[in-house]
Amino acid sequence: MIRQVRVELRRSNAPTVAVLLLIIGILGAASMYSFWQGQWLRLGYVHSSGMFLLMPLSLAGGAVLGRRDRRTRADELMNSTGRPRWQRALPAMTALGVAVAAAHLLVLAGAGAVVAFDGAYLGVRGLAGPLTDVLVLVGAAWVGVAAGRLWSSPLLPPLLAAAGLVAQEGTAMLGGPAGSRLTNASLMISWPPDTPWETLSDRLLLSRLALGVGLVLAGLLLAAGRSWPVRAGALASLAGGVAGLLLIGVPGPTGIWQLDPDARRFVCADGTPQVCVTAVNAHLLPEITPEARRGLKALAKLPDAPARAVEVRLDTVGSNDSEQWHRPKPAPGTVQFLLEVDPDTGRAADVAERIALGGGTMWSGCGRSGDDIAPAIAAAWLLDAETVRLWDSWTGYRYADEQQEEIRDGVRQLRALPEPEQLRRITALRDAAARCEPDLMPALTGRAAP
Repeated sequence: MIRQVRVELRRSNAPTVAVLLLIIGILGAASMYSFWQGQWLRLGYVHSSGMFLLMPLSLAGGAVLGRRDRRTRADELMNSTGRPRWQRALPAMTALGVAVAAAHLLVLAGAGAVVAFDGAYLGVRGLAGPLTDVLVLVGAAWVGVAAGRLWSSPLLPPLLAAAGLVAQEGTAMLGGPAGSRLTNASLMISWPPDTPWETLSDRLLLSRLALGVGLVLAGLLLAAGRSWPVRAGALASLAGGVAGLLLIGVPGPTGIWQLDPDARRFVCADGTPQVCVTAVNAHLLPEITPEARRGLKALAKLPDAPARAVEVRLDTVGSNDSEQWHRPKPAPGTVQFLLEVDPDTGRAADVAERIALGGGTMWSGCGRSGDDIAPAIAAAWLLDAETVRLWDSWTGYRYADEQQEEIRDGVRQLRALPEPEQLRRITALRDAAARCEPDLMPALTGRAAP
């Protein structure tokens, strides 16, 4: 059996299909590098979304192999032997299955090596999606082989590839924007993860597992015999797999994603004051810790200053709403900061500045304040700087740069006051922000109500 599989790996189209899947997978991962850079679980999203293209290609690759046996009449020759039909078909199908599985996992291994090179988080849970997808690819290839043996037309492989794409996108479009389960037909994950500690949900994995098992069984049964009961069993397996894909999964972010407790746990730097980030960002601790402690040192100018800084994290699956990051309340004596990585530099952006914003109250559980200027003036004053430039994941520095002159003017006016009055106003701003007051500028200018 092993020798026959080796022969098929050399003489069949399995290597060509593997190279094609490998190229498509690499291009997909490379094109989304800025999104998953250093993040194992986000890489899983990119890798699994590529199934939208890879599954139809596997289906077409299997059809090419099936056509070979039908076109060369090799199947008639094998049928004349006394071996069972499934034994005769298994070497070629195994070779193709090994090829598509190896191609898919090689892309994961290469991208995972990039993540590991940076010392970033690698969790076992992140393997669940790729391993499930391998079953889908193998099953699609085997169904393609069976189809090619039934109909040897040269039009079959491109037709199957096109049908795989149209079936996914067309059925998903029929579901509309309201979140119908028909949208589960597309293997393209339509809702990206909002946080780096979100992983593919159990229900999504089970739905894809059902599809993979259905495809594998259908391919095996069609290869095992030509009787109508066997073919009916194959069609039932295929229908059951598609039904599992549609019915088990739940549309929307809470159905696609779930929190990974191991990735979300805090990892803290040695020494004091304490600085903690989530495990997925622990590789950034050496870079973040000095900046976070610089921010804590700046806050120490104020009375009752926090002595600990932690990355803000959500208790639920994210909803792609910037407001959600401002709702979690910090523990007493703790200041929270939002950790974002600039994809152009690969470095955490403005940690000290984020901690100092509003005297440490930007992420204090009050929701997002409509006032961006007053907290920035307070941060610049605390850090003994003229201004602060805060990087934003949507606009980079563009939005903050539009406010630079106003922030600089506010800092200059504040420093023109006696030092005790400066401290009093910054403290008043911090206390107003802690009370969730929407307008913080009156506290900074001294016009706040006593």
